[in-house]
Amino acid sequence: MTSYVTDGTVGPWAREKLDCLDKYLRAYTTILQKQRWCKAFIYVDVFAGSGKAPLRQYKNQADYQHPLLDVADFVREQEQETEIYIHGSPKVALDIQIPFTEYIFIEKDTQRISELEAFRRSYGDKRKVAILQGEANEQLQQNLLNNTKYNWKKCRAIAFIDPFGMQVPWKTIHGLGQTKAIEIILNLPVGMAIQRLLPKSGQFSEERNLMLTDYFGSSDWEKIVYEDQTGLFGEQRIKKKDAGQQLAKWYQRRLKQAYGYSSKPRLITNTQGSHLYYLLWAGPNQTGAKIASEVLKQGEVI
Repeated sequence: MTSYVTDGTVGPWAREKLDCLDKYLRAYTTILQKQRWCKAFIYVDVFAGSGKAPLRQYKNQADYQHPLLDVADFVREQEQETEIYIHGSPKVALDIQIPFTEYIFIEKDTQRISELEAFRRSYGDKRKVAILQGEANEQLQQNLLNNTKYNWKKCRAIAFIDPFGMQVPWKTIHGLGQTKAIEIILNLPVGMAIQRLLPKSGQFSEERNLMLTDYFGSSDWEKIVYEDQTGLFGEQRIKKKDAGQQLAKWYQRRLKQAYGYSSKPRLITNTQGSHLYYLLWAGPNQTGAKIASEVLKQGEVI
């Protein structure tokens, strides 16, 4: 879980995301451990972080009274009373009652890798954990998609993809879907990253245009975000008011085509109600789709 801002902290709304992850992973391993044909089921944390992160502090303590900000089991106070840490997705996955047969944690930052190694040692031999240092997209390609170790007819995996930006392009997302064995829970960072690249004027540099097309895997994002209108000054290109929502719906439809099934996007907001990102699930199994829909429907689903 590395939806960090530059100071390495996470917002209290991370609790909502982790709740969804926890519920789905528990159902996932409960089902797969009963399948005799399944020789391995693997959890992949694509932006694992250090295993914990400081919870962002707010001057207005009333923020913590919001029901979605109750950090419950994921929070513990350190010796310094002023600092609260929230346990991230690695601990959520490692602590479920029926564990995965294998865990893969991917992280780029050297300091976080060091902390993640210490975190892994605290579990001893109770969990089989591999920690991979490097750029997320490259590690997914090398160690999951192009790794002959895994026979996807007899193995299953779920990847938690929780970036702060646009590090994982559509080519990789599509590739995971084509295995017909890997599911994903994805943070689509519309409010945190994508909207910042979409000016109201619709005027782009060629470099930015190519970057967005590479991320979405199609140039159709322009038609989703912008429309042409005729006004006093002739025809103008304007950004749609619901551009973020329309992008999420369009991306969800593309996931369905690539994976077979996908959930409706669940909107995650900050304490002021500003849109941060959408949480989506995609996979090849109808049962998984039903469970994901149930897990994600408890928030604002578009």
